Amino acid sequence: MKYRLIDSVEGLEQARAALEGSTQLYLDTEFESNRNGTRLCLLQVSRGHEVLLIDAVKLPDLTTLRPVFENPTTEWVLHAGVQDVHLIAQSMKLSPPPRLFDTQVAWSMSSAENSVSLSYLQFKLLGVRSSKAHQADDWILRPLPESQLRYAASDVEHLPKLAELLIETAKSKQRLELVYQASHEALTPLREPPAPLKLESFRNAWQLDAKNQAGLLFLIAWYNGLSADEKRDTPDTKTLLSIASRLPESIDVLGRIKGVQRNFVQHFGRRVVTGMAEAARNSKAEDFTPIDPPPYATFAETRLDAWLGTLRAEICTGLEVAPEFVLPARVLKELKFELQERGSAGLEATLQGFRRALLGPALRAFCDQHPPPL
Repeated sequence: MKYRLIDSVEGLEQARAALEGSTQLYLDTEFESNRNGTRLCLLQVSRGHEVLLIDAVKLPDLTTLRPVFENPTTEWVLHAGVQDVHLIAQSMKLSPPPRLFDTQVAWSMSSAENSVSLSYLQFKLLGVRSSKAHQADDWILRPLPESQLRYAASDVEHLPKLAELLIETAKSKQRLELVYQASHEALTPLREPPAPLKLESFRNAWQLDAKNQAGLLFLIAWYNGLSADEKRDTPDTKTLLSIASRLPESIDVLGRIKGVQRNFVQHFGRRVVTGMAEAARNSKAEDFTPIDPPPYATFAETRLDAWLGTLRAEICTGLEVAPEFVLPARVLKELKFELQERGSAGLEATLQGFRRALLGPALRAFCDQHPPPL
């Protein structure tokens, strides 16, 4: 394996020239994380031959390489590269690439396994045993010993062959573009906007009397009117229910409720206290909605959970994809909510991004053969 350490401005310019015109960049990073954040220490990059080890401690400004990395015709190839991509983009002040191939994602799209390590994949596909002796090393200390540099370079050495084999497999399954799409979506996972709060969102709302229910209804309307950024400073639903149950008469009392954070009190405390007080004063007996306590479990829900589990197993086995990757618990929860709220008619539309293209036909076929127990 041929590698070269880049730890000077002149060397960085030489690296830019050596990488210019690359159609693929094979990448990895070494970094250190602590309570202050994550620091890029070493960038490993190759165009398929020599591995360049770029010392990001001695060269914290890597914008010299930006023209190479932001070339729209250049593809980034990494393994489990979400954090690597963000660190590289941050160090070069650029946006993530439009074309990204993640070998971990590609393996999940052609096997039952999810989140496998690079060393495992190298052994499975190439028969290569790799050492992890330097995995826990300190990557900030300088100089880096030769054994540590060799270890860093080895993480990129086999990426070209791994990518080649995984691309061939994806092509044989006619899902290469879906692998690229899934690799890119892993950077910024698609999420359905959270459903608006309502009384049913609060399991123990049935215990509230008329005044406290009016206070909770105010909180619900107020919360639903917030922007996504504003909602980040708000408590969870359990704490919101505690606030409505208490109907605090002052900001100080609000701040003493368990789960209420200082930022919330500072930003929204006065509005919450005065709004709930007004809602409670204006509450009328005829506006009170008695609520029966919801069951903790039902046999109908047990059957629905079992149906979703069977759907996941059958579809993923038929398509030969990793269940934990293409149908994680979060997506199953969204499918369950859609079934309970609107039935199976809109089930396919609940899927986002690559999942809709990959799973849609199989989902329709499964529902036709095995209607959900609604």
